Amino acid sequence: MKTVTFLDALVDALTRAGEYNKNDAVPPAAILWLDQDRQWEPLIPRLRERLPLFTLGKYAPAEKTGPAYWLRCVIARTLPEIQFPNDATPILYLPGVSKQELRAGDECPRLLQPLVELQYRGVLWTHKNGREWSVAAFLQASDGGLGIQVSADNATKEAMQRALLKLADEPVENSRRQAPLRSAFFDALLNPDEIRNLLLWLNDPAAYKQRCANEEWIAFCQVCKNKYGFHPEQEGAISAAQMLGNRQGQWDAVWRRYAEAPLSYPNLPDLLRRARPQTSFFDLSPSWPQDNENAETQLRRQLSELREKYTTDTRSALKQMEAENAPRREWVWAELGQAPLAKALQYLNILAVEAEQPLNGATVSEIATAFADWGWRVDAAVIDALAAVERREDVEAIKAAIAAAYRPWLEQSAIAFQKAIAAKGYIADQKTALWKSIAEGTCILFSDALHFDAGQRLATMLQQRGFECKVDWHLAALPTITPTAKPAISPVADKFTSGDTSVLEPVIAESNTRVNADVLRQALLDAGYQILGNDALGDATGRAWTELGEIDAYGHTNEWKIAHHLSGELRELQRRIQSLLEYGWKRVIVVTDHGWLMLPNGLPKSELPQHLTEIRKGRCARLKEGAQTEMQTASWHWDKNVRIAFAPGINCFESGKEYEHGGLSPQECVVPVLAVSPSSDILAQAIEIKSVVWRGLRCAVTLAGKTTGVLVDIRSKAGDPGTSLAEPRAPDAQGNVSLLVTDDDLIGTAAFIVVVSEDGTIQKQQLTTVGG
Repeated sequence: MKTVTFLDALVDALTRAGEYNKNDAVPPAAILWLDQDRQWEPLIPRLRERLPLFTLGKYAPAEKTGPAYWLRCVIARTLPEIQFPNDATPILYLPGVSKQELRAGDECPRLLQPLVELQYRGVLWTHKNGREWSVAAFLQASDGGLGIQVSADNATKEAMQRALLKLADEPVENSRRQAPLRSAFFDALLNPDEIRNLLLWLNDPAAYKQRCANEEWIAFCQVCKNKYGFHPEQEGAISAAQMLGNRQGQWDAVWRRYAEAPLSYPNLPDLLRRARPQTSFFDLSPSWPQDNENAETQLRRQLSELREKYTTDTRSALKQMEAENAPRREWVWAELGQAPLAKALQYLNILAVEAEQPLNGATVSEIATAFADWGWRVDAAVIDALAAVERREDVEAIKAAIAAAYRPWLEQSAIAFQKAIAAKGYIADQKTALWKSIAEGTCILFSDALHFDAGQRLATMLQQRGFECKVDWHLAALPTITPTAKPAISPVADKFTSGDTSVLEPVIAESNTRVNADVLRQALLDAGYQILGNDALGDATGRAWTELGEIDAYGHTNEWKIAHHLSGELRELQRRIQSLLEYGWKRVIVVTDHGWLMLPNGLPKSELPQHLTEIRKGRCARLKEGAQTEMQTASWHWDKNVRIAFAPGINCFESGKEYEHGGLSPQECVVPVLAVSPSSDILAQAIEIKSVVWRGLRCAVTLAGKTTGVLVDIRSKAGDPGTSLAEPRAPDAQGNVSLLVTDDDLIGTAAFIVVVSEDGTIQKQQLTTVGG
């Protein structure tokens, strides 16, 4: 994969600026690049090597520079000495020129007037908010730029400008990993140490030498000879790579530097591959990619063979594999994503250890408590192991290990749960006291199919961000399917009763209306709850219901791949909860309707004759009146006279299912309830926008709370720093800050006052109108 540098990205952005619809438009005459502050000027010579780029300035055709009329001739292709491809759109770089000057009409400077009409026949390369691109804006903007957060302080801006030529060759991914970028990052580009120079040369010897001035190259060769024992021109890169791999003397420090950021040197793995000596000092060395690959191949074979082992043999084998392969997770190849099985093995080992303990109990409550206490960690280990691998052969090996180590424990847990229900019963409303007193300032967030281990992960994510989060458990309504269980978990469950049993949906008691999603929301509205859609924040002094998540829909469609998808769902939930609490909600309660079973390579099948059932789901079926079956049955949550048959153990009524719910197991029935609130530290540091006052295009903002270490910005999109309409500024000691919007075309448009921390996290936002 080609490493994309800052210069590559800039070339691509300028090229895309000239794209047009060939079916209904003519090509733009030119791309106008305005640069009032001349920030981009140092890069123009390098850009000319790759683009049809011409500069406004003194007449110097050899340097592709000239006055306005000369540029007009270039566009018209009337100058035989100036040639560029017929299908290329010329780019006119106008240093020191602003958009306001170009649009000034009769007041436009005479030297620019021949170019005025080109803004109508051509296109301006500007941000989508209409402002000229600065280097900082191009780095930060997610739309049209690179989406890399950059500190807004003056020291960073100055360092960024100084380092622009060095930044041009910096890989975009390396910059993104080190974001938010500050002055130290840019200064380091200007002052690389000898080890970094050596690694850069190893990564691309020809390109490195070409970038060096003659004096720099001579000095570099001398350092290599005196300190590292080789001469770049006389011995070459492969000899140096062999020294790097052997890690003797000064080379150990070079290797450690490489291991800290291997993605910055993408060509080094292939060089090390070619440099590996025929005989190695060690049977397995972290220096050579072949050794890691051989270990992965052997581990893949060992995992695949677990299909044939008994449970105790499986656990013993996994522990042995972990002991042998755990060190490889510290190797550079793991950082490069080339040791996925070694990474997955740590989770398989957790699975083996945790699954040694059976999930038992005399009652449903005892088993549910044990599952909420530790049993969920077994499921979490399965998800983590699957999430660590992507290649088909690696996935199959992990599936084999999961089938051997996880399935017996999963079956035992489900059977124990079902026996407890048969002996002692199942009471799904034992936790409904949760809804008896919902205080003002509470928002209930419903997430479909939030598996218990997913709830625990979400709680950890929130706690790491400083929120208080208590995890409780609740028994889902039976059967554990959304039409039944979602209304039961809502705070208006007492409004519903038995209805059309053919679809297992309750109805509103007063109107006999089936409770679908819209009816549920209306019932909540009638009970005084706000319904918050999408990113709405509502009135934080009241009560609200909001929904987020597609876990169940994704699981039914993609089955085991839910392991890869789950982390994204949890990040969205975390962001939603954080935005609600930072907006002013006192508490967010996260609830769900049911969990699920997931077993790669498929859950076993049970037969249930079709003529016995009214409606059949993957793990449950509504029995016809008078139907007889040996399968376990229980009453429908909404009508005790309606009998539901459940597949035994972890079986399904359909074959080939890897993901399913509706049955009786801790994974399906024991669901998390999260109560999230701001910690005392967060409350103490909370920022409030006290006032926003516009005087023309100048906006005076007053903040309250802890206002140190924050910046105030005006943006057309709150979450996108690239849509900034003013220069972000820090408030003074009293919390006051004044911001100026320079584009008078924006008067009357909607915008956001945004308060952000040093790392770019939004602390507070408020909708406003530019100009008041």
